Amino acid sequence: KMKKYIIMIFAGMLAASCMNDYDTIEVSTDIYTADSIDAPTTTISSLVSKYSSTIGNSSYQEITNDVIIEGVVTGNDISGNIYQQVYIQQLGADGMVDTEKAGISVGIKGYGALYALFPVGQKLRINLKGLYIGGYGALPKIGQPYININGALRMGPMTAAYTKTNIMKVGEPNPSCLKAKKLRASDLTSSNIDNITPMFVCIENCEIEDAGQPYAVTEYQENNETYSVEHKVKLNDGGSLVLYTSTSATFAGDTIPSGKLTLYGILSRYSTTYQLQLRSIDDVRKAE
Repeated sequence: KMKKYIIMIFAGMLAASCMNDYDTIEVSTDIYTADSIDAPTTTISSLVSKYSSTIGNSSYQEITNDVIIEGVVTGNDISGNIYQQVYIQQLGADGMVDTEKAGISVGIKGYGALYALFPVGQKLRINLKGLYIGGYGALPKIGQPYININGALRMGPMTAAYTKTNIMKVGEPNPSCLKAKKLRASDLTSSNIDNITPMFVCIENCEIEDAGQPYAVTEYQENNETYSVEHKVKLNDGGSLVLYTSTSATFAGDTIPSGKLTLYGILSRYSTTYQLQLRSIDDVRKAE
């Protein structure tokens, strides 16, 4: 049975009635995705390996034949901290997210709420024909090239029309299939960055510097002079990484807690720098 979402429609636009009355109709989000896509022809990890040079150079390449992958959504834009993309990872033989295989970013623009279309735990089957694979800051990404403000072509999100032809939802969302890789300082080496980004991770007994400060709100936000803020996360077993927070995140103004924490999120990268992106404020928990 397709999952339904309720959309409120002002009754006066449909028929003569009281100005304060509302009617409801049910609209399925499945109208925005493909009805059928053939079985996967490769895995996410094999795809990324094949195009590793293109990805590493932050370039892109068009896929001109039927290359089909499958993965489950591990992160989306539900809080605004992840923008115009969802992250997917492949499942292991046990039906759980494979914590030994990095995933890929699927860039999509044209929707205001990707999380309604692609909730965490939703399995997706994607035909890459007509799309591009490449790197954004050397992070593997599916999408299309765009022209940036400097006039250069860069890897960006696909337009919304492609979700109808190239992305199929498989079954119902199953958030219980998510399993986070427990991240340690020894994982965060330069030689390992290709193997673990992007990936759903958990960092236990860590601390965020700048406790008591907001995650991202700054004095420059009103002038749009900055779009993100970085804080250092100190791991319990040594080492650190960057906590990346968008000024558009719903929790940007929340106060960073002090003390030992357990953090969940998407381990990403920009070039050779590791970045942790929280999916929502619920990814921040007091350590047990």
